[in-house]
Formats: sequence, C-alpha cells, structure tokens
Amino acid sequence: MAAKRILLADGTGLSAHHWRSGRIKFETEFSNEPAGLEAFATYLKKHRGSLFFLLADIAEEGFQLEDLPYVQGGDRNALLKRRLGQYFYGTPLSLAVSLGRAKDGRRDERILFAALTRAEAFTPWLDALREAEAILAGVYSVPLVLAQFGPQLLDANGPALLLTLTRGGVRQTFFDQGKLHFSRLSQLATRGVDEIGRVCASDSAKIFQYLVAQRQIPRGSALRTVILAESGQTQTLRDYCQSSPEIQFEFADLGAAARKLRLKDSLPDSNADRMFMHCVASKPPAQQFAPPEETRFHRLWRMRSAITGTAWVVFVACLLFAGKTGLKVAELRNQAETTRLATADDTRRYNTILEGLPKVDITPDNLRAFISRHEALQKRLPRMEPLLLHLSQALNENPRIELGKLSWRMADSPDATSNSAPGARQSATTANAAGWAVVDIDAQLPLVLVSDQRAQLALVENFAATLRAARTEVRILSRPFDIESDKPLRSVGDPRTQGGEVPKFSLRLARPL
Repeated sequence: MAAKRILLADGTGLSAHHWRSGRIKFETEFSNEPAGLEAFATYLKKHRGSLFFLLADIAEEGFQLEDLPYVQGGDRNALLKRRLGQYFYGTPLSLAVSLGRAKDGRRDERILFAALTRAEAFTPWLDALREAEAILAGVYSVPLVLAQFGPQLLDANGPALLLTLTRGGVRQTFFDQGKLHFSRLSQLATRGVDEIGRVCASDSAKIFQYLVAQRQIPRGSALRTVILAESGQTQTLRDYCQSSPEIQFEFADLGAAARKLRLKDSLPDSNADRMFMHCVASKPPAQQFAPPEETRFHRLWRMRSAITGTAWVVFVACLLFAGKTGLKVAELRNQAETTRLATADDTRRYNTILEGLPKVDITPDNLRAFISRHEALQKRLPRMEPLLLHLSQALNENPRIELGKLSWRMADSPDATSNSAPGARQSATTANAAGWAVVDIDAQLPLVLVSDQRAQLALVENFAATLRAARTEVRILSRPFDIESDKPLRSVGDPRTQGGEVPKFSLRLARPL
C-alpha cells in the first residue's frame, strides 16, 4: 500500500507530514522562494510512490449559498459550472456541494459554492506535483474536513458555530442542520492563549451580528458556539468567552475528539492541525477542489491498485483451489495406499488358500479355460422345464392323484435307461440326433378306491390321456393291480386285496428334444 503524505499549505509556505497508522510525523518545510520550490521538487522525486494530500488552511476562501431549480444530468453540471464561474471567476479550485432539497414549494436544491480564491498561491506547488508525476489525491481545505466530522462534535441539528485553532489562526465555521454554510479564518499575531480568547469572543459577536443580518438565525435567539480546545487552556478561554443572551459558549476537549477520531498522537495545545491532517489521510472528504487534470495520476494509481487487488484476489483463490486439490490428492493417495495394502493382504490369503488345496496337474489357465467351456456347454444343454410344466398342468386337472416320486433323465430313446456307455450313446445319437427327455413318475391313488379296481383303472387311463400330447409319449409302466392274462384275478372280497395298502402306479413320459 502506498505511503500517505499530507502537504499542509498556509499563507507562508508548505509543510510535509507523513501519516501512518494514526500517527503523523513532521518531515520538512518549504518556502515560496525558488530554493524552496526546488527542494520541494527533490522531495517529490524521493517519494514518488507516495500518495499526496494537499490541505489548505488559508483565509482566502469564498462561500456562497443559493437555491437552484432541481435538475439532473448534463444540465445540472452546466448550471453548476456557470454559477461557479460567476461567483469565483479566475480560480480553478472550486466546487459545489449539495445541502439537500427543500421540503415545500418547488423543492429547490440548496447548493453551497466554495472556492480557494487565491489560486496563484497554489500554482507553484501544483506545477511541481504535475511535473514530478506525483499521485495527488486532491486539494482539500479545513472547512471541508470540518464538514465531515464537525456535526459529530456539535451533536445537534440547530444553528451552531464551531471555533478551532490552527496554524493559520482561529477558524470560525458555521453549521445549520448539520450542514456547512461558511467558514472564515482570523489570523493571530502572538498565538498566546489570551489573544486566542479575545479573538474567539470578538469574532463570535461579529458572526452573530452577520447571521442576524442575513436572517440565518432569528432575532432574539442565542447562537450556540462551541470552542474546541485543549483541556488545560479551557479555563483561560472561559475568562474571555462569557455566555450572554446572544451567544452561549460551550467547550469541547480537543484531546477527546482526537482520540474519538483514532488519532494516536497526543496534542500538547489547542492546535488542531494534526487532527485535520489525520482526518484527511484516514478518511478523505468526498469532494475536493483540484480539477481533473491535477488528479490524473491518482486515477491511474487507483486503476492500477484495483487491477493489482484483483490479481491478488485471483492469486489467493488459486492458492486456495490448489490447496484444496492438494488435500484431495493426498486423500486419494491414502485411499490408494489403503487399497494396495488390502489387495496385498487378500492376495496373501488367496495364495495361502491355494497352497492348502490338493495339487492338480492342470494349470490355472487351463482350468479356467475348461470351466469356461463347461459353462458354455451347460448353457447349451436342453431344459426339462417344458416337460415338467406339462406334468404339473395334468396333475392340476387330476387332483385325486398324488405324486410320490419323480425321476428324470436325458436319453437317446424313450426306452433307454442310461447314457453311460459311450458306444451306445454314439450309435443312438447317430440314429436320433435330437435325443429324448424322459420322466418316470411314481404316483398313488386315493385310499377310498382300494376296493374299486374299475375306478382305479379309469383314473389311471384318464391321467395318461391328459398327459398325451402331439410331441409327448406316455407309457403306463405299472397299474394298481395286475391285469395280465397269466396272473389270477382276485375278487373284491379276497383278503389279499383288502390289506389297506394305497393303490400305486407308474408312468413314463418321453418328449424328443
């Protein structure tokens, strides 16, 4: 950040002060002579990177109040410029301050026109600043500084007169409704406390008469006058400044006001120059007297500072993003390391399990290929689901039949019992390449039919007929009773047929694949 330096200009010369963190250090002083201007140019070159504030404390100031129609934009700028030229012709150090709009009527805008009327007193200093390309923030005056923090000291909105002591003399500044109306400076000869008291008393009376004549305060009212002084000199000033029906004197502690404004330097007397310089450096007034061409390098410095600040913000954001990315990378590395250790542990356990398995002659790669081929063959094997589904539907249609046992197999023919012989399987496959799905069923009939052979035979035949389909062969392997010609028939009353055993039978289903 650029160093801040205050150039205090009065009627005799210019003094340079360095401001830093609420403290002001006197550096040097320059006269209006050529030697002083040359020394000032050398000083500017030495501190070319500093930010300069020119503070004027002179008696040659002008103030004019006027109510103007409220306009905006370019018309307002042209109107204010024309009025400044009429009031303060020949000086570029002028400005217009808005004091607000009236609450009734046309609601005109009250404007305070102010200027440093003796511009030639500042021309050498401004020329030197321009030639050195110094960063001039602006040209300010003590009244502008008082307009910023004076209402805080007065702590009231009514008419009030604030008296302050500076290097140039006693300054009287009039406020109304918290707004600056005018200010004047009375020079001192000896700067003694007695002289200060006499000047404060006499000038307050003169200003009171002026305000009454200008109808800025009503007749018969008292003017509140606040004197800002060091607490040790207050009693002496009270002896000269006695309150009257016209003027009510009050005293404010200069040291307390300076501490309130965060000035860290102590003030040995009632001189408020340090406090004014601190206000200019810490919180400059919103308006100043210098024309735009005098503050060109300050505008460039502000743009450069803005670009630099933006670059720093981007840089810090990049650092934060890089830090966040670095933390994430470190976290991913930790996860990768944890995964690597877990993988190594699982690999050791896997190898231990493999070492405990029986040894085989086939290699893992060949075994993996064999398993893959086996799985492919399994997928290509015919399915028994269609035949079993057909059987379940037939059982649903014949609920009196109870399934006891079911065995199924793949065979080369309906009557084949096994495919274990390679030669037989090869010959059968040659005869019937499709093969058969065979299901042997062992079932039983209800116990109530044990004495009714005709009903048993009918139920078995009906069940067999239900199972028969276009591509399904059904063979009855055994019935509940023997009906062959070489077997004797037993009557219903035969004791051998009344043993109470459940009637059983068996079937064979065969379907080509």
